[in-house]
Amino acid sequence: MDYPILSNYNGKNEIVSPQSFAKHMPDSFKEVEKIKQKGIHRAYLIFYDDPKNNKFLGKLKVVFLFHAGSLTTKVFEYKNSLIAISPLGGPAAASLMEELSVFGINEFIAIGSAGCLDENVKNKFLLVQKAIRDEGLSYHYLKPSTFVSTNPQLNNRIEIYLKKNQLEYKKSITWTNDAYYRETQEKVEMAKSLGAVAVEMECASWCAVAKYRGFKFSQILYFSDLLKQEGWDMFLKQTKGYYNGKRDVVVAIVKDMIDKDL
Repeated sequence: MDYPILSNYNGKNEIVSPQSFAKHMPDSFKEVEKIKQKGIHRAYLIFYDDPKNNKFLGKLKVVFLFHAGSLTTKVFEYKNSLIAISPLGGPAAASLMEELSVFGINEFIAIGSAGCLDENVKNKFLLVQKAIRDEGLSYHYLKPSTFVSTNPQLNNRIEIYLKKNQLEYKKSITWTNDAYYRETQEKVEMAKSLGAVAVEMECASWCAVAKYRGFKFSQILYFSDLLKQEGWDMFLKQTKGYYNGKRDVVVAIVKDMIDKDL
């Protein structure tokens, strides 16, 4: 028991489940039965500071407010899917996934930003095949391992979509690290030696929850900055308006995926 995070992953008797939590918060989960009756089973997980600044999101119905400490994010309904604004970091993002399952959601597609570890792919999307588990939450759900994978079947459907829409992409590995200010030169080299071309803070956590609960999960990443041994290069944010513009592109992609019934 020297390393409890690695030793106690398999406890089955959860004191609080998402379902029991929802029963204690009926006002927050009042749309659950309506969503279930509509047969909605997929949610898109995106990052957006203020959805009111996006014309499409600003018109959608809010069906759930997710509370992560002092932060509250919105979940919208659009056609046969939910679109959820995710908080940053594995624990909060994983809790969002857990609570969305109360609505009957069992398939998740995340689209978010990442730091780039390989300049050759900085202008492409990354279709994540697996994530390096250099975070904490996944070890509460799965046995210790270096990697955790996304869902191959859902990945294949996303890849078909990317090809049809001529969106440049690469299939590869991401490094999930929940210590933003401890991305050391040594850790970067470790991640690159394992095949990672990206670094972010949620993917391994989402993958672990999905595998444990029996959900399907895939993630697409775009690159917002460049992490090099010499230091941090905010190469994409140097262009005025690019960062928020890219988030609007992500929203447009999500809308198109739903419209075309990916």
